[in-house]
Amino acid sequence: MNNQPYSGSILRPQRTGLAKWLPIALGAVVLILALAFPYIVDRPRFWLPNIGIRSLWLGVIAMSLVFLNRYVGLLSLAQVAIAGVSAYGVGFVVVQLELPFLVGALVGIVAGTLAAVIVGLVAARTKAIYFLMITLAIGQVFYSWASQSIEVTNARRGLAPINRPEFGPIDLANIQTFYYFALLLAIICYLLCRYVTSSTFGLTLQGIRDAPDRMRALGYNVFGYRIAAMAFAGFIASIGGILIALDRNQVDPNVVSLNSTLDVLVVAVIGGIGSLGGVFAGALVITMLSNFAQNFTERYMTLTGLVFILVLLFAPTGLAGVWQQVRRLVSRRRNAQAEQESLSGLTEQQPRANTQKGTSNEAD
Repeated sequence: MNNQPYSGSILRPQRTGLAKWLPIALGAVVLILALAFPYIVDRPRFWLPNIGIRSLWLGVIAMSLVFLNRYVGLLSLAQVAIAGVSAYGVGFVVVQLELPFLVGALVGIVAGTLAAVIVGLVAARTKAIYFLMITLAIGQVFYSWASQSIEVTNARRGLAPINRPEFGPIDLANIQTFYYFALLLAIICYLLCRYVTSSTFGLTLQGIRDAPDRMRALGYNVFGYRIAAMAFAGFIASIGGILIALDRNQVDPNVVSLNSTLDVLVVAVIGGIGSLGGVFAGALVITMLSNFAQNFTERYMTLTGLVFILVLLFAPTGLAGVWQQVRRLVSRRRNAQAEQESLSGLTEQQPRANTQKGTSNEAD
């Protein structure tokens, strides 16, 4: 691969003032709320597993999807299947082979990353709807295999129990400790994605996204870079798969079902298909709906679909883009007001000029 950085069309405007510091302040507030979450909810044993931890692993898997879509231009629906491969890797090692959890976690991450490379080798030469459909088909093939393979996945019954391990004083069986463990992994995944996107590798990926033919003409191995991006996104999704296995204490075909794939896609769109951090807001919305929608209606999927449509109509860039929309709206109103004031000033000056002209004519 050519290691020279791409410096073509990727020139980002420098943020100044409020636009620069607001995202940092908002991120700090969100982090503080996440750290205080176990102490501000009334029923931690309900809120932590059903809302907090589930939102975190949903967000991590959706983050891998957003990374590929935003920085590579590929919308992959195989990320849930890749996370499932990782979860099954953990389950097979811990349940079937009866080896320690750390060995299972390592096997899960390696298996998930390799699965992402295989998906990339099959689909990375395509783009747009063809890439999306191929990755969706691969995910459904894995779901069908996981539902029927007795020897490896234990078919529909799945692999259980996957007990949460204990590392000295850190006992993940404690729900609060496990929540902070999942939060730490989510933060690490986010920071790792941010670092990669700002590196030479990330800038090259954006160049390939914007102008693949030009990058190929410059000597870059476009296919190789896409495979590497798929591998990195698979690594992130694999971490989400480990969290799934620990959260559910088992792994079964429902983990990689079509409904799970659609849930992650909805999370990414609601949070912001172009925002790495917005996925956690989308995950929070989905988990809240899944836990509390039954209090209002028995049609959970209908309500989720309505929320999805409303977000697309009124916030096409997702919840993470609401601030940008508000800022643009305020800017437009200010510009319109300034134009109106300038026009009113011109209309006031014109009668004065005509009056002065008339006075000079009378003097003549």
